[in-house]
Parts: sequence; C-alpha cells; structure tokens
Amino acid sequence: MAANSTFKANVNIDIVLNEIVQNGIQSGPIPSRFLEAFPLMTGTADGQINKGHYHREVNIGSAVTTQYDLVGGITDFCGNTVNFDEVVLIAIKNLSSTPANYLTIGPAATAGFGVVSSNVGFWAAAIGSGGGNIIPADGGSWTIFHCYGGVPAVAGTTDKLAVVTQATTGNTWDIIIIGRDN
Repeated sequence: MAANSTFKANVNIDIVLNEIVQNGIQSGPIPSRFLEAFPLMTGTADGQINKGHYHREVNIGSAVTTQYDLVGGITDFCGNTVNFDEVVLIAIKNLSSTPANYLTIGPAATAGFGVVSSNVGFWAAAIGSGGGNIIPADGGSWTIFHCYGGVPAVAGTTDKLAVVTQATTGNTWDIIIIGRDN
C-alpha cells in the first residue's frame, strides 16, 4: 500500500525598497514595501490546496521541452499520481549560471495549461504562439505565478505545462506546483 501525503504551504514575499533622498524637503531613507504572506491550508476551496509536486531537473540538454502533465503525469514524494483540477501556484527557479541557459515556462503547444479562459489563467497564449515567460540564467533567477481561485487543468485538453531550455546544455531548475482536486 502506497503512503499518503497531505499538503499545506506558506508563501511569504517581502520586498523592501529604500530610496535614499540626498537633499530636498525630506531627506533620508524612504521605504516602499511589497509584503504578501498567505498560508495555503489543506482543503479544496479557494485559497486552499491538497496536491503538490516538487522536482529538480538536472543537466537538461539544449532546446528540450520538458512537459509536466498536471492530470496523471506527475507524482508526489510518496510516488502517488498527482491529478490537479486547479493549480494555485507555480514557482520555478533557474539554477544555471551559464547566461545562454535561460528557460521559457508556459502552456505547451498542444493541450497547454494556463492559457487565459473566462478571465482565469497565467498566460495569454501557448509557448510558440506568443505565450510563456523567460527565466534568465544567472544562478538564481526565479518567477512565481499565483491564482487564489486556481487555474483549471483538464485531462487531455488543458493539462500540459512546458519548460523549454535554450542555447546550451546543462540546464538545471527547481519547480514547485501546488493546487487541488475537487
């Protein structure tokens, strides 16, 4: 019998920008802050999760598309198949320090996940059709996508997330996908 997993997550983002004013009416540091901290507790309602996937891809070659099948194609740490009905968060960190090793993340060309539909989604179009995001290769660039209500994934039609490698070999990245079934 396979072990079972329960998922919950905490997301904390705290960016403080200090503008140092040298002279004028007001001088000194003027902080601006972007603070977001939200727990994703176990459950199937908006703002909750019950499924997750983490993976480190290592030494992936040039111009390779790695697809994450969000309904039936990935597993959790215990080896159980993960089926997402909705994805709440995707975080990806490019670990390569070779400048040409940037990554593109977004909907696969066929059955692409996350294209905006009914005002919900992460990308305007599939990769190759103007969609996706670039994650530079400098040994630590990352991006995060979050949707409180979740972005639907439907088996065979909208369940393929793609990461495309560029230029040279040795692409390495970490990816976390968090969501729920209903």
